[in-house]
Amino acid sequence: MAAHPSGRSLPVVALTLVLAAMLASCDRGTGAPPDNNRPAAVAPAAAPPPSPSPPPRELTWSGKVDMNLWSAVRVKAYKVALKQETPRTLAILRIPRLNLEVPVYDGTADAVLDLAAGRIEDTALPGTPGNVGIAAHRDGYFRVLKDIKEGDALVLDTPVATEHFRVQWIKITTPDDVSVIDPTPAPAVTLVGCYPFYHVGAAPKRFIVRAVPAAGSPSGS
Repeated sequence: MAAHPSGRSLPVVALTLVLAAMLASCDRGTGAPPDNNRPAAVAPAAAPPPSPSPPPRELTWSGKVDMNLWSAVRVKAYKVALKQETPRTLAILRIPRLNLEVPVYDGTADAVLDLAAGRIEDTALPGTPGNVGIAAHRDGYFRVLKDIKEGDALVLDTPVATEHFRVQWIKITTPDDVSVIDPTPAPAVTLVGCYPFYHVGAAPKRFIVRAVPAAGSPSGS
């Protein structure tokens, strides 16, 4: 008579079949080819390009010129220069206590200084770090400098910002003293004009005004 298998063997067989099915399912999850019906992974979006730099500010000034202290020669030269093409404005220089407002163009040629103030060649550009050298005629725009004092406010309106300075020192030197327009580690403005202000003929001296950033000015940050 054949032996009948134990009733306990049936659950064992069933459990084995269940485990085999689970293992097969795990294998399909790791080794089986991907399901083509599943949506493809979305690539991360590219970073947006950096924002463009803001355009330079437009520089404007009142256009009012007080010629009460100017020489007759300078007034005549100014009126002739007005008929020429106006150079690009680098900055607007203002000294409020002296009621001085003058555009600053590039260079110190007659075509510039007959019309305005000029950035001295090889000095810093307005709105950039360093020593900005600015020249003008002693019998024109810069004649008012005869009354300037240490501590006076000086404003330089540039394409970048309105920068506030204060007069640190004033001195009279010789024409060959170019150390006054040497580069500086910190922002500065150096005004250069001939001296004496009312001298007839070629002026033997130079009148120098050095201004440094006022407290809280963008130029000093």
